[in-house]
Amino acid sequence: MVKIQQLQLFVLGLCTAMLAACGGGSDPFYQPPDGGSGTQPPFGTSEPVKRPAIASLPAPVRAAPTGPRVLVLYDEPENDEYAKLGAAYSILVRNLLGHFDAAVEAMPMGQYRKAAINGYQATFYIGWASESELPEAFLEDVATTSQRVIWVRDNLQQLADFEGAGFQSRLGIATEGGRAFDPGPAPPGTAPSFFSTVHYKNMAFEKSATVVNGVVEADPAMFVTKVTDPARARVHAVISNPATRESAPYVVQSGNFWFVADLPFNYYTPRDRYVVFSDLLHDMLGIDHTENHRAMVRLEDIDAKVNPEAFKKTVDYLYSKGVPFSLAVIPHYKDPYGSQSAGVPTDIPMAQATNLRLALDYALARGGEILQHGTTHQYENMINNFSGASGIDYEFWDMVDDKPLPGDSVPWARDRINAGLRQMLDLGYLPVAWETPHYVGSPSTLRAVEQIYQTAYQRHMYYTSDHPNLTPGMGADFGVDQFAPYIMERDIYGLRVLPETMGNLQYFEFGADEELTSKELLENARYLLAVRDGFASFFVHPFLMVPSGAYDGRGYRDLTEIVEGLTAMGYSWTSPGRLAAPQ
Repeated sequence: MVKIQQLQLFVLGLCTAMLAACGGGSDPFYQPPDGGSGTQPPFGTSEPVKRPAIASLPAPVRAAPTGPRVLVLYDEPENDEYAKLGAAYSILVRNLLGHFDAAVEAMPMGQYRKAAINGYQATFYIGWASESELPEAFLEDVATTSQRVIWVRDNLQQLADFEGAGFQSRLGIATEGGRAFDPGPAPPGTAPSFFSTVHYKNMAFEKSATVVNGVVEADPAMFVTKVTDPARARVHAVISNPATRESAPYVVQSGNFWFVADLPFNYYTPRDRYVVFSDLLHDMLGIDHTENHRAMVRLEDIDAKVNPEAFKKTVDYLYSKGVPFSLAVIPHYKDPYGSQSAGVPTDIPMAQATNLRLALDYALARGGEILQHGTTHQYENMINNFSGASGIDYEFWDMVDDKPLPGDSVPWARDRINAGLRQMLDLGYLPVAWETPHYVGSPSTLRAVEQIYQTAYQRHMYYTSDHPNLTPGMGADFGVDQFAPYIMERDIYGLRVLPETMGNLQYFEFGADEELTSKELLENARYLLAVRDGFASFFVHPFLMVPSGAYDGRGYRDLTEIVEGLTAMGYSWTSPGRLAAPQ
């Protein structure tokens, strides 16, 4: 029997697959040359460039928001173990609004006061709890305000009932009610049918539904409306049920009022209706951006064990194509249990990592830019989910028990980040942005990053508390990982975040649960073209570019196909350093 799991916030699909895929280190199979007589140094020299030490990074500049004032309201039902879901959804919306440098205030609906929405240029209501009773003051304000209101999914019937006949005459929209899975049995191993396809800009976006160990993971819920007066209401996107061939407005607008038929935040992927919502935010806010499609590539987990042959092959190809790129550098390599060194514990600070420094010098001379990818990309002597080695394990979150690490605090995270940064600066290497290892860190981590860096280049986990408790039950917090298809000028911590949207190459030979090749990544990029100022941004591990053991080195072919494919689609290449100033 198939079980149905409709409430699952830990966003699934490609989004979480990419979180795990960040690992892999520089090369789990690489053996350094023996250095025998006549051996040519891999990078043509054995002496790193001598650079003057850099005193410090420029201090981050945090100007006040220049965008619209926006209110985000959400359901927070009492005596409900899922009460903080609304706060989690609000984080996702607030971060996307950061693309417009909006000044955002978020609160549960229970804190709403009469006429509050009139003080904001736009108000979003995230209706995720269908049993929530909305305040009459809010309903009256929505019915009368001249400001923009964006209503997401549930409880629209309460507004219709409050206004009576005036609702349809005012908006040209009629309510028809909620829908979820279609009744009746589904074939074994498949999800029941539902409104699962969103049509926008001549493309069909998906609402994901998968069956994992006999459990359907999906959020089929939506609210059906119908346009009764096309002179008043305009449909911007349509949602359909492929099984029944029914369709309904997905995003509909009537004057200053917008309605989104579902929650576009659960189980989302780069081909999902979340992309549609992200693009339509321009219209919802009345802030258009010039059509501009940009691409970025990042070389991941560059550390003391970088494979010179694979690294050079990757850099030489990108350089030959005039493609700028960035390097996610792990300054201090640690492998306390020798998992990548035949059982011999290894500790290589950057000053002693000649191989790494030679690789960086080679890349910097060919258009590369440096990012700080943690300090050790692991945590002390703890086996933090995998092996304890740099590039494999987590550094800023306890993945074993899914909680903050011992001693977690902003000063702790700041000291740890600065320890790695100091190693880079002392050798004259200036990182242009930050990337959290595996995209997972405590709220303290991002608060510390914001104090050190202007910009991050990443997806990330966000939590509903500064000290999250993820144990299920009353009062439980939630975590959401998020990618944005465009630059977030400020996330909820004020950090400027550059997008990684496509994912990364990954293969079964290296422990991946699913393979992602050039075909999958380019298809992601094709959907991202729907975002008027969206990015096709991905990362690769250089060791995938050369054969090793049973692996045939097909990563190089996939890389060339991605670069050529993105260029053919009309994407223009850029890099974090070129995006340093707000656009």
